[in-house]
Amino acid sequence: MTDLLRQTKHVLVVDDEPDFASLLELILVSGGYRVTVACSCEEALDQARRQKPDVITMDIRMPGRSGALCYRKLKTDKALRGIPVVVVTALTRNDRDMENLIRSLLEPAHVPPPEAYVEKPVEGPALLAVLEEVLSRPEVRPEPAAPARLDYGGAGTP
Repeated sequence: MTDLLRQTKHVLVVDDEPDFASLLELILVSGGYRVTVACSCEEALDQARRQKPDVITMDIRMPGRSGALCYRKLKTDKALRGIPVVVVTALTRNDRDMENLIRSLLEPAHVPPPEAYVEKPVEGPALLAVLEEVLSRPEVRPEPAAPARLDYGGAGTP
């Protein structure tokens, strides 16, 4: 992805730790992305609705409304569910807490898994490579609406 194309891509960083959010912002801006930071689930949902970012990086262990709940809200909102989400977490893939967290993300609302995971501590080149790969995938399209059923109101009409 060229620097010019990256500059047109907008990343919403969601993390309750201001220092870590600033680090991600620094990495992303130096990689050529436009960045908005949200420090809570409520702020993230508001920013996502108003700005329609191209991708969201999200910590899933946040106080208050957890990142897992925020993720489910994003993926069940018709206007937001097509935005790819990259989960940034201190949990490792082989960690039992990670397995439980993934299960909690997916089961209750039957939502799709995140597009990618990045483990903390984050390395700049690795994060940029993951975002580039996620953003190069074909766009997620909303599910087509079911065909309308016409009801003519007449008795005996199918």
